[in-house]
Amino acid sequence: MIVAGVLAIAAIAVFAFSLAGARPTVDPLQPTAGGVINPGKRLIVVGTTSVPMKDLRVTLDGKDVTAAVRGASDGIALNAPKLRSGAHAMTVSYSTGNGLTGGSTSKSWDFTVDRTPPRLVISRPSGDGANTHAVALAGTATQDSSIRITGPGDGLAGAEATGTGGAWSTTTNLPEGRSTVKVTATDLAGNTTTKTKAIFVDTKAPTLQLAATTRLAKLTTTPQPIIYGKVGGENAALLTYGASINGVGVVQIKGTDASAPSTSGPASGTISGTGLSLSGNRFALAIGRLPEGKNTITIWVRDRGGNTVKKSFTSFVDTQSVFGTSQLTVGATGDDVKQLQERLGTLRLWKGGANGTYNEKTVKAVTRYQKRYRLKQTGNVDAATLRKMVGRIDISLNSRKLTLYRDGRAFKTFRVAIGMPAYPTPTGNFRIVNMQKNPSWLPPDSPWAKGLGPVPPGPGNPLGTRWIGTSAPAVGIHGTPADWSIGSAASHGCLRMHISENETLYELVVVGMPVDIHN
Repeated sequence: MIVAGVLAIAAIAVFAFSLAGARPTVDPLQPTAGGVINPGKRLIVVGTTSVPMKDLRVTLDGKDVTAAVRGASDGIALNAPKLRSGAHAMTVSYSTGNGLTGGSTSKSWDFTVDRTPPRLVISRPSGDGANTHAVALAGTATQDSSIRITGPGDGLAGAEATGTGGAWSTTTNLPEGRSTVKVTATDLAGNTTTKTKAIFVDTKAPTLQLAATTRLAKLTTTPQPIIYGKVGGENAALLTYGASINGVGVVQIKGTDASAPSTSGPASGTISGTGLSLSGNRFALAIGRLPEGKNTITIWVRDRGGNTVKKSFTSFVDTQSVFGTSQLTVGATGDDVKQLQERLGTLRLWKGGANGTYNEKTVKAVTRYQKRYRLKQTGNVDAATLRKMVGRIDISLNSRKLTLYRDGRAFKTFRVAIGMPAYPTPTGNFRIVNMQKNPSWLPPDSPWAKGLGPVPPGPGNPLGTRWIGTSAPAVGIHGTPADWSIGSAASHGCLRMHISENETLYELVVVGMPVDIHN
């Protein structure tokens, strides 16, 4: 009897299980309830029971679409590629079994049709090269998109755009040389966006040799050397060339932007500004103006893969005697350093007499100056410090005043004459480009000067005794024997000053100083 009872209980359990297995269910799979889909890319799929269904009815936005439904094991599918974008409602109902088993069910839910391709950005590698076969790729895409990368080699990787802002990252292996990878983002609706990126894998660095750097060990005639050298192991035109002076980058030029090859000039030749020329695997690189004093110069060459090779040497520069024209660093000597120390003395940052040697005491005084004026504390008179110390000229045409700013404050102000209405002084941001003592006046090519001849230096010269030429065409700052005109609009565009005040200004400015002219 006990055995029979156990068997009866087991039979009931099996019968209950069979009833549960036959119970109808409706499970939105693609898209899920409240989800998104592009029906032109994917079928609408609903999970159902695995037993035969009766009285199946499927509606979409209230329209019966049962006839278009196709069934499969454990589910049904609907192909509706032309379904409009936006919100939709779907209902599925059916029954299973008979009166003793199974049952019936009905379920409704909403979903959205989205046909907008996902956003996809490839931000890494930032350039077109890599120096490793395991290339890291990264970027952003529409949130929750899946990312697939295909390419040569094993060239297959995946990722998910689940990070902040849809960030994704992965690594794929690429062979040496040029490859093209394809990145595809697929959003939750099934929309896709594909982008390609060319990547050049180069795992071997180029070689670099510099020529005759010993000739640059001390420069006394020019602070603007040209560096000569040659590269190997790479196509010179496909490299990038650069230099830093005392740790500060000063030039970066692609070989494809190089000028015609240099045919003459020693290793210590000069060129205005920066530039690059190539001839085969040889190069000439102009790195700009060196600071007065001891400098560490680093020349570097980088290939498309990002491999970089560097060579460094030192160069001592002693070419200037006037403070304000060149940057200064430790080891510089001469009147320019003495003038710097005197300037620091007026600011109570230097104690004792000026000795004209850029020593440790000078470094400390310059560092205090940089701290006071919120500059990077290098201890060297770098470009930013020089601009702050030397200052700028500000000219207000409305007030007819010229103000020299130095150390971040107004240092001296002078009254000036400006251009008459027929010949107005131009406004804008300019620079001092040339300076002359006791200049000759040459008549300009203008109707008002027709018939006039040159005037040599001396009393009555329209330019007075000093000429400070600006980058504004034919416009300068000069003295005038016509004292009565100061403060009026009387010139042909230039800025006139009292001769004595113009001589004072001349000693306080340098070529390259900014000149800002405004109303």
